[in-house]
Amino acid sequence: MFRRLVTASKGFMPKRLIRNVPSSSIRGGLLFRNVGGALPCAYDRCFTTATTTDQKQKGLVVGMLRETYNKWERRAPLTPHHVQSLLQRLTPSLLSGIIVQPSSHRIFTDSEYEEAGAVLQEDLSNADLILGVKRPTTNDFMYPQKSYMFFSHVIKGQAENMPLLQYILDKRIQLFDYECIVEGGMSLSPTSTERKKKRMVAFGEYAGIAGMVDSFQALGRRLLSSGYSTPFLNCPPAYMHYDMNEMKSSLLQMGSHIAQNGLPPDLEPLVFCFTGKGGNVCTGALEMFQLLPHEMITVKDLEEFRCGSMKGPHKRVFGLVVEQEELVRYKDQAKQQHQPIQKEHYRKNPSEYESAFYDRIAPHINVLVNGMYWDERFPRLLTKDEMRNLYHADNKRLYVVADISCDVNGAVEFLERTTTIEHPYFHYDPISKEVAEDIRDDGVTVCGVDILPTEIARESSTHFGNALLPVLEDLICSTHVEEGSNQTLSTTAVPFQESIAYLPVELRNACIALQGSLTPEFKYIEALMHRPHHQPATTSEPHLLIWLDGHLFDSGLINQVLDVIENNECHFVFQECTAGGKPGSLTSSSALLRVSGRKVEDLMEVERKIKQLVNLISKAEATMACYKQGLEDSSSSFVTVESSEKEQSVLLLGAGRVSKSFAELLGRTESRNIVVAGADEDEARSVAAEASKGRHIVLDVHNDWDLLAKLIKDSDVVVSLLPASMHAIVAEECIGMKTNLVTASYESEDMRNLGERAASAGISILNEVGLDPGLDHMTAMKIIDDIHERGGTVASFSSVCGGLPAPEAANNPLLYKFSWSPLGVLSACQNDATYRIQDQIRSISGKNLLNSASSFNDAWPTLHLEVLPNRNSLLYGPKYGIENASTLFRGTLRYNGFSKIMHVFAQMGLFNDSSSEGTTWSDLMNYLAQGNNSSNLDGFLLSCANGNQKLANQAKDCLQWLGMAGSSTVTYPESIRKSFCDVLEKNLTLQDQERDMVLMHTGVEASFDDGTVEKHQSSFQIYGDDNMTAMCKTVGYTAALATDLMLDGTISKPKGLLLPTAKDIYVPILGALEKEGVSFDESVLVLSPPREQAL
Repeated sequence: MFRRLVTASKGFMPKRLIRNVPSSSIRGGLLFRNVGGALPCAYDRCFTTATTTDQKQKGLVVGMLRETYNKWERRAPLTPHHVQSLLQRLTPSLLSGIIVQPSSHRIFTDSEYEEAGAVLQEDLSNADLILGVKRPTTNDFMYPQKSYMFFSHVIKGQAENMPLLQYILDKRIQLFDYECIVEGGMSLSPTSTERKKKRMVAFGEYAGIAGMVDSFQALGRRLLSSGYSTPFLNCPPAYMHYDMNEMKSSLLQMGSHIAQNGLPPDLEPLVFCFTGKGGNVCTGALEMFQLLPHEMITVKDLEEFRCGSMKGPHKRVFGLVVEQEELVRYKDQAKQQHQPIQKEHYRKNPSEYESAFYDRIAPHINVLVNGMYWDERFPRLLTKDEMRNLYHADNKRLYVVADISCDVNGAVEFLERTTTIEHPYFHYDPISKEVAEDIRDDGVTVCGVDILPTEIARESSTHFGNALLPVLEDLICSTHVEEGSNQTLSTTAVPFQESIAYLPVELRNACIALQGSLTPEFKYIEALMHRPHHQPATTSEPHLLIWLDGHLFDSGLINQVLDVIENNECHFVFQECTAGGKPGSLTSSSALLRVSGRKVEDLMEVERKIKQLVNLISKAEATMACYKQGLEDSSSSFVTVESSEKEQSVLLLGAGRVSKSFAELLGRTESRNIVVAGADEDEARSVAAEASKGRHIVLDVHNDWDLLAKLIKDSDVVVSLLPASMHAIVAEECIGMKTNLVTASYESEDMRNLGERAASAGISILNEVGLDPGLDHMTAMKIIDDIHERGGTVASFSSVCGGLPAPEAANNPLLYKFSWSPLGVLSACQNDATYRIQDQIRSISGKNLLNSASSFNDAWPTLHLEVLPNRNSLLYGPKYGIENASTLFRGTLRYNGFSKIMHVFAQMGLFNDSSSEGTTWSDLMNYLAQGNNSSNLDGFLLSCANGNQKLANQAKDCLQWLGMAGSSTVTYPESIRKSFCDVLEKNLTLQDQERDMVLMHTGVEASFDDGTVEKHQSSFQIYGDDNMTAMCKTVGYTAALATDLMLDGTISKPKGLLLPTAKDIYVPILGALEKEGVSFDESVLVLSPPREQAL
């Protein structure tokens, strides 16, 4: 194929980029490359040999990733046409080739790329620059010392993407982010309040185009539910069209039907309202809307328009594009009359304004297409209460809301969640404020798809590639050495500030990571990477919005601000963060922080201290504004925060040993009503007293079916701390009432059988969120996810846990005291167990479990511990993603000797649930001995100890210590096990001034492709205190924090049965537990260092 020679000159590089690049600087580059088979070097300017005109320079190789972020993601950064154009325009000395990963998912076929000149290949390791659209979901194709360009979503310090960024830094990958390629570079003056500069590489108006087409279909379905059949119903969703031409043809045909036949005669004129005038979303939406027969009207026309006698059938639709000044008004009545609204004043002082949309526009429109920018500093477009007021006034005109901006609970407050391409709508009932999946007659159909451009994958890819092409050519050409140059390139790395100058400013400031470090413009992310992540406060919780401008990161101001927030027991989330400037100078930055806390006083203290910091740190040259939406007195100088939290009801079933800590933690805020239901009124009352707003009720779960159903129906979340055998009963009711459920118990077979029904009911059942199970999963997944994200493989996994008396309280023959249910302990001692050691699978029946204990010496050797296998460890291979680990073991810790004595008791029949013969323990022992063909207790014990006289003597001493060898009464003749548990509970209970102890230890060995072998260990040793036991704290607090995530919507997908193995569950829980004094000691030992790289 003939390729025209193109040199990196002003004649080739786009004028908009070349203006900041000195002509003498076109020689250097930043891309990691392989030149003539040499090792990768830091920059193109760092070749291992000199380059002259007599040598041929190998051009770059560009790779293109297969998209894996979402099944609907069919876009590509370059189309086949773009590939062909690049290969034709650039000589081999600039561009050696393009490698494309095969994909049957992409909108363009593999054969189209081959015909364009690309090489189809799974392996991209030979590429120098690798392109994608969305960030990769795995690190499989993230090669060390390569350059990548994709939407990374890391610049706000988004916690979910920090592992990816850390991997990029660890592997010395160079990262360019499309989001940061903006006109003039990512810079913002310290006093600017303007939005981010215009992106040069984006998907343009295609979100608006797809959103408008989908909203036509939504309108058709909504009108059908009200009894109207319209042509809108025949409009297919955007993704069902082959291309834009087919889509436009479909809309023109629909418009033709409207123009010829009109809409139903008794249907009022349909008014479509568009916000975000001048923006990409609004522009794209209008382009589609205007293919229909239409008439544009103004806000002034609205009231007169509705009052007119416009009888149907209407043969056109009406469009209204709203100016920003028409959406708001001054709160001050005097200003409303005499002072016109100015955009700049509104943007700087949003707290002086309120929304005018509700009473000025909303009552008159039928479809709202929202495409405007919004954050919490600004008034909402339409709130839930305003929507309900419209319905109470019998104004039900608003059929459809297409929120293309897709801000959940944002400008349109009742956008409760994002929707998907396959399920693009939900029904919102303004009166009940409830959401349903099916479209109904009475309510609003809401669309909120967050990946709309991929519905038009062909054209949006073309648009994106057209914008990317000149940027890409700039990047490639920046590595070119001009012909005729005899200069020798440096063989040593040069400072970033010098090398970065060889790129245009737009690209220079879009480079986030280089050579294992964040670039100067993005150094601020370091302040966010290793701090605990907190879920944002809901809009109903008390919180501040703090806007900061200045040299926030260079001066250290931002670190001190975050310290102030955390030291006052508040949480923060970055809503926006922008930084930029010239290398070598102080970086101008802006940040919008959302700060939430339990107490209003804490928030006010945070505001006061941050104001002091802004005034004291003069180097920052910072300004600050503080906002609280909806408060008349809020301003940039002072803010009053009032608690307007939405009340939520939690039904806590069970008032046992661990329930108090649950009620105490979750009930710290008065917005949470904790209803404690238990069989014992005194116990239930005591637990309820731990919550700020707690109440108790007597409930027999087995018999009070009607009461249980009512309590579940009235609750936002149900938490079952009942015995595990009772969870399925509760789950059945929760499915019927469509109420989420949380338990701290293992996921039983009965519960697994309910999984599909729970998913169909649209609820989540989160199991195993206690200590063990619970925290063991979380600390394990934290280690395993880290290993997998760095490309490693888990070779060996073990996790052990035990609830024990503190050493000084282990003062009985069993060396054990109960900090949780004795019945639960006995049940756990009879479970079958399966595990794998060095690829050998071992299985133990429940009746032999106590006889299988072995010494545990991996941690705390002075405690003299033993470990019992815990259930089926192999089940957690696929759940943890470590199916191929040669060792997979989960165990329960006890003091050495406990298991052997308890095994003797089990052999005696004390674990059986059968009725006893006789009323005293002496009678019962004789009865059990006779059943064993033993004539006396001593012979019976020796037989049960398998002939071990020492063990038999220890067991007898223990029985005598427990009072079970004499004439004491059997408390529950109907059940030997229940009577035995009663004895254990009375004699093996922690006394005043005694404390319990919880131990947990996780060990993981991992191997990596470079030969590295690591041993990870994570453990804690926690003691109870005067307020609560360690068991109570670790189980109850964990369950409470999981419930909190359920209540605030963090845990909303997927539906059905869940375990705490996902990051969005375990990361916030572990972070919150650390603040409550429950933290892990973590270490990594390198057993085998990496193999030396070949020179």
